[in-house]
Amino acid sequence: MTSCADSNWGADDHRLLTLDEAWSLITAEARPLQPEKVSFEQAAGRVLASPVLASDDYPAFDKAMMDGFAVRASDCREPGASLHVLGLVAAGRVAQQSIGPSQTIQVNTGAPVPGGADAVVRVEDTTMSADGKRVTINVAVGPGKHIAPQGSDRKKHDLVLPPPMTLQAAQLAAAATAGASELEVYPEVTVAVATTGDELVPVGQSRKPGQIYESNSPMLAALMREFGASPYEIGRVRDEPTALKKALSEALHYPVVITVGGMSMGTHDLVPQAFVELGITWKFHGVLVRPGKPVAYGRGPDGQHVFGLPGNPVSAFVCAWLFVRMTVRALQGHPALPPTRLRATLTKTLMPARDPRPAFVPARVWNNEKAGLVAEPCAWGGSGDPFGLALANALMVRETPIGAVAGSPIDVILLSMP
Repeated sequence: MTSCADSNWGADDHRLLTLDEAWSLITAEARPLQPEKVSFEQAAGRVLASPVLASDDYPAFDKAMMDGFAVRASDCREPGASLHVLGLVAAGRVAQQSIGPSQTIQVNTGAPVPGGADAVVRVEDTTMSADGKRVTINVAVGPGKHIAPQGSDRKKHDLVLPPPMTLQAAQLAAAATAGASELEVYPEVTVAVATTGDELVPVGQSRKPGQIYESNSPMLAALMREFGASPYEIGRVRDEPTALKKALSEALHYPVVITVGGMSMGTHDLVPQAFVELGITWKFHGVLVRPGKPVAYGRGPDGQHVFGLPGNPVSAFVCAWLFVRMTVRALQGHPALPPTRLRATLTKTLMPARDPRPAFVPARVWNNEKAGLVAEPCAWGGSGDPFGLALANALMVRETPIGAVAGSPIDVILLSMP
């Protein structure tokens, strides 16, 4: 048998790859896109390409961590010290004088600590005189109390955010605090999605006998957004060579292309040859996986990553998670790796399977107080049943067809995994 790596479409190019072989081929092909600089306001949701460093010490001064009074600890070794109040420093202001022996300045949280002070006393631990000119410190105070020293969080040029990292709310807060007005990020990845099949009807239109509602386009568009990409929906394409080539030619304007259906050996499975005629070199067509065996992956004449997914919705879903996701993430600068697996405990016995291929089964996982992460397969009718998939929050990984009793360990892929 021959491998279909770096081959055009042909009847002899049909050795089924193992999952590891397919993943290795994608890893070898997927490289990050050329980074670009964007303003801070445009960076939300993008993947960081270069480190963000602190532009200054943070805090940039010794900072009061409580509303209270800045004092010299040597004046307050014992409760009962009476100090003369020189004034108030609000956040964003700087004291115009330093404190000396038996003196204090009232400070608000976040304000710079006045010169001469080495501690802050909470206002709750003090008693102010009626005229507001003196304050009694009701506790003993040690040096450094309630003060964040300059540079205690980050020194100037310290690393704040390492790449690759998706810039979400917390990361944007850190970047803003570090003074990063411009960030280098990877470009947004647009994924063109085309579905084939004359039997498909958009939701909302009437069906004729033998037709079904088209679910793959909305499913894959939503998945691409979950993966951090922007979907471009080509729509449904007729099973006719000219129409097919025209639609696929449009799809090849984008760095990642997904077609759904038409990847098997039926009379109307025209997609692989149409892509070959458009300059696609197939790296593989067929993987030892269940569901999703007919999945294909190739490269376009301009470096496009092209995926042919099976038409059954669960097969398309599983293949998107196993292969498309790692490609999208690699273009965004993340390592080109398959989905992360976690170890869970089976709650129900799994009967032996007849098919020896590794299987990815819709499942529910949750944390059990005693057992930790546990997993249970969903009631599921196979690759054409999206209803069982809709109840899943994970894919259960069955490496072999051998059964497993309740309480056995099993790997799962969380479908909300970052």
